[in-house]
Amino acid sequence: MVRIAHIADTHLGFRQYNLDEREHDLYNIIDEIAEKILEERVDIVIHSGDLFDSPRPPAQAYYAFKRFLAKISGRVKFFSVLGDHDTPKRRGMPPQKLFDDEIRVLGLTGGDHQVLRLNGRDVLVAGVSHFSRRYREILVEELKKLDVIAASHQVSVIALHQAVDRFFPFEEVFELRLDDLPRNFKYYAMGHLHARTRASFGKGELAYSGSTEIMRSDEISDWEKHGKGFYVVDLSGDKLDVREVNLEGVRPQLEVRIKYDAFDLELKKLVEFLKTYSGRKSPIAHIIVEGKEVDRQRVQQSLNKALLGKVLYFRSRIIEEPEKEFIELKPGDINISALLKEYLRDEKVAEFGYELFKVLKEGDVEEAKKIADEYFRRMMKIDSEKGVS
Repeated sequence: MVRIAHIADTHLGFRQYNLDEREHDLYNIIDEIAEKILEERVDIVIHSGDLFDSPRPPAQAYYAFKRFLAKISGRVKFFSVLGDHDTPKRRGMPPQKLFDDEIRVLGLTGGDHQVLRLNGRDVLVAGVSHFSRRYREILVEELKKLDVIAASHQVSVIALHQAVDRFFPFEEVFELRLDDLPRNFKYYAMGHLHARTRASFGKGELAYSGSTEIMRSDEISDWEKHGKGFYVVDLSGDKLDVREVNLEGVRPQLEVRIKYDAFDLELKKLVEFLKTYSGRKSPIAHIIVEGKEVDRQRVQQSLNKALLGKVLYFRSRIIEEPEKEFIELKPGDINISALLKEYLRDEKVAEFGYELFKVLKEGDVEEAKKIADEYFRRMMKIDSEKGVS
């Protein structure tokens, strides 16, 4: 029997809404993951990227991962690829390298692999760390090389942290098309998508295990349907056995819509509902108030008073009725990159704007500052070469 635990997007060091409690939630979750890994008696752990939320995580994030490794030490082999969050933006050492004696980081400079002998069988573990969209052609070539290697192994796994078009419908977001992926692997351990998703592919199955906690409000619906956690994959038989393992320590989050013309009544119902969380982790609430001529100050004051002590944190959003027709956008309705080019009439400036858009929508202000600084330095150099003072 050969069993793997497929984990991704743990984002150690992430502080949702800048809350200490949220940072510590992620450390508690990885402790729970370690316990469940041992319960499941897996042979290999594959982490498919974004182990850390940043290439320079806080000290506590290092300690949390060190504690995780201590728990599984000597019992499980650990492989990882880098994600878009924990890949150094310039030449530098990724945080995982501090644990070189305990884990294997795959694909730092291209396709990488190792063959293990487990329970009398050769197991190919391959991986490529995250490539941005601009280096797609190089990534595809690396995947072709790994595909040739996989063709001679019956039991094979590849770890990738990439957006594939079938699962990321916006043109500006995905880095690979489904047809770009190698076909000879038995299991495709994917990271990047925070929702759990599986599909038959190649000789086996492609799966995004999803994030291990709720990192954004748009993950709430999927968490309610499918939970958060990781996959345990049995590679022993001709047919894969993929099973979800749910984590119990995920802090609950809820999204609530309140009609302004029944605001007091619906807020009272919400307060009653929140009593069901007694004895559990205090939830995070995302509250949308819809209606005409909303008294924003009254709404905020009422929410502050009613929710005090009942939630860890809440965020409110007010939608005036005329706004509603502009809210919903279906995948493919808008091409941000093309829109910027059309509006700015300058391809270079549009590319700069789109790079900023991509990092800012993820809340990465520091990276946005770096991109802006690099862009303006480049512009100053060009001006200087042209003799412009």
